[in-house]
Amino acid sequence: MAGSTRGICHNTKFDYAYLLEAGFDLPDPYCTMIAEHVLARGQDVQKSLKATAERRDVTRKKSELVDDLFKGGTDFSEMPLAIVNEYADADVLATAEIYQQQQQDFEKESNSGLLPIVTLMNENTEFLLEIERNGIQIDWAALMQVKDDLVEEREQTVNNLEQMVKDLMGDTPINLASGEDRTKIIYSRYILDKGYHKRVFNIGTGPSGKPLPFARMSDSKFVNTVRKSTRRVMKTVAYHCQSCNGKGKVQKIKKNGEPYKNLTGCQNCGGAGAILEPTNEVAGLKLIPEGPQDASVNGFKTDKHTIKRLIKQAEAKDNLDAVNFLTLITRLNALNTYLDSFVTGIETWTRGDGKLHAQFNQCTAKTSRLSSSNPNFQNQPKKFPVRRCVVSRFEGGQICEIDYSGLEFRAAGLLSGDEQIKDDILNGKDVHKQTASIINQCPEEDVSKSMRQNAKAYTFAPLYGGMGANEAPHVQAYFKEYFQIYKGLAAWHKSLADGVLRDGIVRTPSGREFYFPNAKRLRAGRVTNHTQVVNFPCQSFATADIVPLACVRAFRIFKQKGFKSKLILTVHDSLVVDLYPGEQDEVIAALVWAMRDIGPEMKERFNFDLFLPLDVEAEIGLNWLDTEPTSVVVS
Repeated sequence: MAGSTRGICHNTKFDYAYLLEAGFDLPDPYCTMIAEHVLARGQDVQKSLKATAERRDVTRKKSELVDDLFKGGTDFSEMPLAIVNEYADADVLATAEIYQQQQQDFEKESNSGLLPIVTLMNENTEFLLEIERNGIQIDWAALMQVKDDLVEEREQTVNNLEQMVKDLMGDTPINLASGEDRTKIIYSRYILDKGYHKRVFNIGTGPSGKPLPFARMSDSKFVNTVRKSTRRVMKTVAYHCQSCNGKGKVQKIKKNGEPYKNLTGCQNCGGAGAILEPTNEVAGLKLIPEGPQDASVNGFKTDKHTIKRLIKQAEAKDNLDAVNFLTLITRLNALNTYLDSFVTGIETWTRGDGKLHAQFNQCTAKTSRLSSSNPNFQNQPKKFPVRRCVVSRFEGGQICEIDYSGLEFRAAGLLSGDEQIKDDILNGKDVHKQTASIINQCPEEDVSKSMRQNAKAYTFAPLYGGMGANEAPHVQAYFKEYFQIYKGLAAWHKSLADGVLRDGIVRTPSGREFYFPNAKRLRAGRVTNHTQVVNFPCQSFATADIVPLACVRAFRIFKQKGFKSKLILTVHDSLVVDLYPGEQDEVIAALVWAMRDIGPEMKERFNFDLFLPLDVEAEIGLNWLDTEPTSVVVS
């Protein structure tokens, strides 16, 4: 078809997947959903065809024609042709009218700079279609072994926690999945009146559907309010209920001397069969909520971020029981996620051919960072055991992962122009070792491998606006020292805040924009949404601009070279390939070109100079977990 021809769809990837399977030779895609996402500038906007048509006041979808049929189990192939045609015609008209309005929008000077990133995202659709169609070969036996190992570990973890609960709470029955019971264990408190608790701490949602702001109160008022709305939980001892002989139910007798047909719950023990008598010993871990922001509908927060902070609180007080319990809770939460989201997801969505065809989405995250569904294949730990089940489809094949080295740090240097970041990158400085040295208060030569690994999160946290407010004092000192080392980064963060106060917009070199309406300066000096203001451009430039461009280039060169190897995944800042035997060196060279050598194309597309080099690392193995650095030189 002519080079100017476009295939215009709403959610193009969905339509193109069917058309490609049917054998059509398709034109370059244009997705009206992608354009709508970019035009939204990071605002929460419903992007479905129905919502977009209503918002733009164009031809509406005729969902009412098919909704009842779908609910009754009838699919399109069984519907009357006239209904299908009428439904499809409305979709086509709505999409065409949305496209025409978008073209008018892009003609406005305020929107013209968005076009390059719309073009890149449309091109990336073809790469995503490719990896979805190629799929991921799953070793079912390996997956079942991983599942068995995780289930066994979860059972042992639950057993350990239940024993700890017994020691901490006495005979009080506890459900570890209950937020109310977790509050009792962790904070040693229970709510007296949930309605009062919600009112006094401003818990719930407002008329707009958004969470209410935290109640504002001094430290002393917070302490007094906690004492007023909750009570200490005491350990209990269970005594055999004599009234029901421990059965929980009693036999009542009618006035005429006949027994009632059904047993009645024992009023003396509440049907428990035992009576709980409180002791004089406070139950639980006795940890302390730090302010109104910790209040929740069930008492006080016990989510993973709060637990991480509470572990540090417990460590500072040498509360080993709390450290051990919370560490086990953290692990249990992880095991539940691994099993419920990843293992079950792979089991559910793997097809009869043994391949998993996950879906990848560009328009979900506000930053346009890629997400995936059916199942989630993005948020996996680096050495996650489930990766062992990802194997090659080829006899004698291997799995190759090639990823960027320190992409976020380099992106921050490119965006901020910080001279020290430039110097560190050009001289190959190990910034994670520098971080570990400051946090652990030791010389860099004394930093161990584990200390360096644990420090990585702290290296990246300041790039995204972290200030270590809830960290230990010496870690908070690190954050201050970080911005003394990288003064250009601090100045850039300030310029972003000033820009948002001035015009409400944050821009990246690709032309992507994020809108922060009604931004205000807060008492502490920061602006509202400070973390997003400094996080969005860095995360977006790294993982929604640089990585997709690398993906587009990889798709292009794989087609040019006619490789038998298959592109199967992109995860954050990496590409994963199912290597065909004998193609290893040539494929890795192609990926290095696609990922590392993008400077000229960045200049051509976005008029931006990559004045810092990008670096990549490659690993190869029989599965995605057990990979080793390749001997091929890639840097």
